Amino acid sequence: MDQTARMLDEEHLLGTALMPDPLPAARAVREAVGPLGLDDDARRVLLIAAVAVVDRTEVLLAASGIDIDILMAGPAGRHLHLVGGRFRFHHPRIRSIVHEDADLATRTAAHVALADVHRKADEPLIAMWHTALSTLAGDPLLADGLVELADQHLARGDVHRAHEVAREAASHGTDQVRARAFAVAGRAALWAGHVHDAVAHLRRATYPSGNGSTSGAPDAARPLGIALSLLEGRPDAVLPDDACGPDRAAIAAARRTIRLLDGAPGDAVAILSEVAELAPARPPGWWFDGPDEAMTPLAEAHLRVAQSYLALRLGDITEAASVLGDAVERLPVAIAFGGLGIALARRLDLVRDGHLSRPTAALEASVPGQVAPVVRAATLGDRAQTAVFDGRWVEAATLLGLAAERGGDDLRRLWLPTPDPVELLVLAGQDRAARRSHERLRLRVLPSVGTETPGGPVRRRRLDLARAELALADASGVNRARERAVEASLRVGSTFERGLTELVAARAFARLGLPGDAAAHLLGAHELFEESGAKAWEHIAGQALQTPGLVPAGRVSTGSTAGGTGAVPGGTGPADGSAEASGETAGDPAFGQEELCGQWNGLLTERELDVARLVVQGRTNRQVAATLYVSVRTVEVHLGRVFRKLGVRSRTELAVLALRG
Repeated sequence: MDQTARMLDEEHLLGTALMPDPLPAARAVREAVGPLGLDDDARRVLLIAAVAVVDRTEVLLAASGIDIDILMAGPAGRHLHLVGGRFRFHHPRIRSIVHEDADLATRTAAHVALADVHRKADEPLIAMWHTALSTLAGDPLLADGLVELADQHLARGDVHRAHEVAREAASHGTDQVRARAFAVAGRAALWAGHVHDAVAHLRRATYPSGNGSTSGAPDAARPLGIALSLLEGRPDAVLPDDACGPDRAAIAAARRTIRLLDGAPGDAVAILSEVAELAPARPPGWWFDGPDEAMTPLAEAHLRVAQSYLALRLGDITEAASVLGDAVERLPVAIAFGGLGIALARRLDLVRDGHLSRPTAALEASVPGQVAPVVRAATLGDRAQTAVFDGRWVEAATLLGLAAERGGDDLRRLWLPTPDPVELLVLAGQDRAARRSHERLRLRVLPSVGTETPGGPVRRRRLDLARAELALADASGVNRARERAVEASLRVGSTFERGLTELVAARAFARLGLPGDAAAHLLGAHELFEESGAKAWEHIAGQALQTPGLVPAGRVSTGSTAGGTGAVPGGTGPADGSAEASGETAGDPAFGQEELCGQWNGLLTERELDVARLVVQGRTNRQVAATLYVSVRTVEVHLGRVFRKLGVRSRTELAVLALRG
């Protein structure tokens, strides 16, 4: 691996320059593959397979001059997978070795043979490609056709092939044709996310003579500006007008999603659903495979970051991490929206696992230039998260204050999962500092009262203020403060934020010497964190539940419930209908079935109340149906009415509401 790294430029290792194809056959690669056991004929067959740009077996056989039986029986057949009229190497390392071991004359002969086969098959574009590669000196007559071919690849979203063909065209062309070729190569590199390649090619397209003349390709200036803006970490570097087809739709949807996340996440969901059927960026492969139109990697990176961001905003940490994790492996996520994907990856790691993962470290290392200031400010919030996990409350509050100063409203719009600085100061015993922080927050919220500007940080500020007031509340005002904080959380519509509000409430009640109320809120926080996938915060709530005397004996359970059916928070076993499973204990009427749901007597019908009680116990719909001797469909209808009447969206929220009384 080290030897391979030395064969590549820094830009290759960052992912901002196109990798050589095939990759260099370093010594470690050869040692991993071992002896290939090839004779000259087998080497020739494998070399033709290595340079071919279509994977049809009949092309390989015709160019090699052998039949299928000889191929399968010979040493070359051991290194190829042939099925359904297609071929591929068992491992790309074999392709690298075979290609590197061949001399120039042998490679030229392979391209001549393939050009002849494709010409006879009436495939002139592919024949032209192999003819160009078999030409030892540049041929200007080929350049125009290669530029048009590169444009076709780019229109289909195949940026890697477009880049490769356009660079070959530049090696054959002169003057304006050469400038056009570099312009296509630069645009292809840009939309692949290879920013350094893009800058180099587009500069050569803009000033082909190298003396500052502007006689180059007229369509190179705008892409060059985009590439330089990406290196500067500008979130608005790529706009819908810069793209066409699927790319335009993807970027427009992504940008609208980002704008709507604070004020109208429901609208953002609808916008992303409109582009769900767009074909993803095609991986490097054979020519003209796949759909006629597909997103390019840079456009899809913007879309996937927006999708992950939306899932995070709605409190679905698991979905957000899944979408972003897939994107990180194959797309230029680090340059989308000024590095927003990096901020998301860091915070998702901390909320889920409490530490940064290797993929996130690799993502940070792949940044070709700068990141946006708001992303740098978010890093302070990451450090605050770590401090919270270690119980360093003052340090965490200080870091969050610095992050807010540097990130301002832009950071609030990001809505990354963040603890509340006022509560952290309360936990640290810094009551005067907490009240000063609360007053500053209150003054920032006052101008926004009555305004719900889409995309503004209004809901973020109001939730922060409500939780700050809950953390500071005294015994006479804590219940009202709790209601306001819960209402603000419901307006936000995030499962994670609901869990964080329950945790703040639990700590407030514990501080006031009300362990029963504290336990109920801790149980709710634990369930909500579990539902959202915030494992690190789930662990915090679970540890708090172990505090002696906080939760009645037999009520603590920090394990997941099978099937995700939403067992009663704190339930001790499976929801089998037994007294133990339902959580009823002698001498503890506050946790009995009737008491849990008794506050809803005037709001729900008798049958709806029966369904609600059983669901709060952790029963599945099928178990509820069996207990009440009704159909599962009837249970679903009653439960839907319960949800609507009580203003909850899930079984977990119903259980939390019941426990809170």
